[in-house]
Amino acid sequence: MWPDDLEERAIEIARRESTLRPGVRNSCCYGLFQINWNSHRSWLDDWGVTSAAQLYDPVVNAQVAVAVYQRAGGWGPWGG
Repeated sequence: MWPDDLEERAIEIARRESTLRPGVRNSCCYGLFQINWNSHRSWLDDWGVTSAAQLYDPVVNAQVAVAVYQRAGGWGPWGG
């Protein structure tokens, strides 16, 4: 789901955020890419994501991460 030229960086970020464990959660963020539910929930229902628990699905999480990347215009949500 990530464009080929972004794939390696995306894997590095997922490794840093969750050590590639889809069930990881901290106080606000869920899954592989540690998606911040509170920050993004207003538009996630457009993607069919209606609960934070859905972000534990690694496919859903990666799809949402691509959308977050696109909405932000880059890697900013993950620190640059």
